Amino acid sequence: MSPEYVLGDIYIANAPVTATLALALALVIHWLLLRTRFYRLVWHPALFDTALFFLIWALIALSPLFEGPR
Repeated sequence: MSPEYVLGDIYIANAPVTATLALALALVIHWLLLRTRFYRLVWHPALFDTALFFLIWALIALSPLFEGPR
């Protein structure tokens, strides 16, 4: 069972929380890659950004930090 977060009286599932964190990290990495002109080497930047987001989200979701109590 995935953990839930409580904000007042509202329960928030783990997926939106980790996805928001992954999106923030992906945007920072995207900005850094733009500044270093990395995207000149990438064939399809939008596909690369999407894959980067899902990779970051998977790493965050599978990390023990976001794992609930057992």
